[in-house]
Amino acid sequence: MKLSFGKKTIYGIGNLGYSVVSQTITNFFMFFGTSVLKVSGTLIGLAIALSTVWDAVTDPIVGYISDNKKLGVFGYRNGYMLIGTIGITICNLFIWCVPLNLNEWVKFVWVMLTLVLNETFCTLFSTPYGALCSDIVSDYDDRTIIQVFKTFFFLLGMILPSIMLYVFLPSTSEFPQGQLNPEGYKHIAIFTSLVMLVCGLVCTFGTLKLSKQSKTENLKNDGGIGQIFKGFVTCLKNEHLKTIILGYSLSMISAAILTSVGLHFFTYCFGYSSLKITILLSALLVGMLMGQPVWYKLSLKEDKKPALLSGLMVSIFGVIIIMLSYIFKNVLSTFSFYIILIAIFIVGFGAGTLYSLPSSMYMDAISYVNKTTNTNNSGTYQSFLTFSYNIANATALFVVGVLLDLIKFNPQLTNQTRPVQTGIAIILFVGVLISLIGSFCLFNKYKLKKKHFENDNEKPSNKPQN
Repeated sequence: MKLSFGKKTIYGIGNLGYSVVSQTITNFFMFFGTSVLKVSGTLIGLAIALSTVWDAVTDPIVGYISDNKKLGVFGYRNGYMLIGTIGITICNLFIWCVPLNLNEWVKFVWVMLTLVLNETFCTLFSTPYGALCSDIVSDYDDRTIIQVFKTFFFLLGMILPSIMLYVFLPSTSEFPQGQLNPEGYKHIAIFTSLVMLVCGLVCTFGTLKLSKQSKTENLKNDGGIGQIFKGFVTCLKNEHLKTIILGYSLSMISAAILTSVGLHFFTYCFGYSSLKITILLSALLVGMLMGQPVWYKLSLKEDKKPALLSGLMVSIFGVIIIMLSYIFKNVLSTFSFYIILIAIFIVGFGAGTLYSLPSSMYMDAISYVNKTTNTNNSGTYQSFLTFSYNIANATALFVVGVLLDLIKFNPQLTNQTRPVQTGIAIILFVGVLISLIGSFCLFNKYKLKKKHFENDNEKPSNKPQN
């Protein structure tokens, strides 16, 4: 079905609440844990990794349940979204309120448990939410449009943490680098929880009628929990699903690395204040937003895969400029900030494709599989995408935490030694470039095109033409 602008907005706003909580954790928690809580990088990386693995493991379970188990009047999706909304709102507060006087290992246990619990509720919201998108939209181009709506609100949720960095963590006489002030993070927690609560409730109740209409009764699901395993095997065997899963998982490693050590990089390698970092993060996210209509129009003209590959090339170019700016920062002197500002906008402009087109392409692949098998396992298939990139992110974040310890990052120092600064830069640039280049190669293998969906009533062939 085609959705009105208002319905797309109501659906998309759910991503704002989810994004502002998850991206605040993603962007700030590695820095908060090491530099504010004074917990070792290995332990913080382990806590984040374990919670992310837990998120990955629960994704297929929740996906299967939301495909097959109604929650009364809330249907197949919205009841789980409501539980997730309330749970995230509460858990998020505890994540950022760790008492500083606790023993390091007690802090680690506190952090790990609250992150795991929060990820549980995130799964209960995000997996049915993503599956609902597949349920209510059937048109090839409309799948891209609704992903643009989702991406707009997701990126807006990413922008808010950078603004909060300046509003709640300003430079003071006690904390010249405001991002080291522990009290500001409590205010951030309250604000982000309120945003999640409002947006989650609006989305859950605003899409309830659509959700009830979307579950097609003539599609039969195989019973039993074994459907999860069967669905995973189907994903691994299906070239279209597998290509997007692997490519997206690898590409999201670049985002995990950038967000986990980006704050370290700009704080310790360039000595930027919270204001300058806010400006840079805003440029990144504004670039992502401005790129959305460009990549969408290009996807209409050239199809989705060429638009995605073009965006990745633009991002790689921007990362290389930032890398050169660091290498020659002494030569460039005061101009380096402005060069990085332009370059990070370029990175964001290209990376905007990663937050809309792969998801749209994956929904295409899900639709393709559902038609060939006469099933509706959108939630289960959607969960495998999040399962895979969560496992990839968990591995990357744990490795980043270990590497911070290996390069002898010292959270007690406000000024790190030059070898440590170089180590942070190497972690950032090598990890991001390998991730982006690798995902480019994987996405290039994707075969589905618009012509394979020109007649939705025609059963597609198993092997689309190149």
